[in-house]
Amino acid sequence: MEYITQKESRESKLIKPATLDLAWKSSKLLRWQDKREMEGLGHPPFIVLPTSVALSEDAISFYTPANELCGFAGVVKEENDIGLVWMLTTKAVEKIPILFFKEAKKWIERQPYTMLHNIADPRNTMHMKLLHMLGFKRLCYKTVGPKSLTYVEFAKLCVNQSL
Repeated sequence: MEYITQKESRESKLIKPATLDLAWKSSKLLRWQDKREMEGLGHPPFIVLPTSVALSEDAISFYTPANELCGFAGVVKEENDIGLVWMLTTKAVEKIPILFFKEAKKWIERQPYTMLHNIADPRNTMHMKLLHMLGFKRLCYKTVGPKSLTYVEFAKLCVNQSL
């Protein structure tokens, strides 16, 4: 029998594989800022979350130590080891911001891409702060969506894990 440390056991309880069923059921739980971000792009949350989970190779769900769902994340693989990273959170994330950051950082560091990128609504201050703390850089502002809103394009160069 393989020995699992207490830390590994805790991590396995906080980060689990995301399922399409959970994504379908949970889109109504997303923070209003996350919903506004998706709607600004012209996409309803109840479609975006399950679609993002389906398109990602290893989508995950984050939980609090009390087993409350606090978010989803994934990376949609593009060409040349580049990934389109995404993360959507529930209000429960506000109960454990430091722990959530630490777990998100570990997850990002395990990604096998040379670069991760996407866009974010600059009004979503939690996302902007998290992106900065995770080492993502703002590249430029883009006008996007049916209402021509301004979003921030961001990226992070990563260590290529296959080298």
